[in-house]
Amino acid sequence: MIMQTTMDLFDKALQVKHAAAWARDFNVTPEAFSMAKRQGRLSPVLAGNIAIDLGEDAEHWIAIAALEATKDSDLLARLKASANKWRKR
Repeated sequence: MIMQTTMDLFDKALQVKHAAAWARDFNVTPEAFSMAKRQGRLSPVLAGNIAIDLGEDAEHWIAIAALEATKDSDLLARLKASANKWRKR
């Protein structure tokens, strides 16, 4: 499975354990994951910590989460185009 979004990372995390267990492990409320699901993205902090536990590159997932959290603009489009060069395939 090619993971390109934080929701892909979250789906992989849910294959390991339930969202409630992740919330308990990270000492956050389960609503943090419900909100992430509604927004369609993880926060950089959640993405990085999940990545660590899954053996993924935390810095990569923090950067992806930061890009996803940024409002659309011409500068963001430029960054995303550049980011496609280093995204894991």
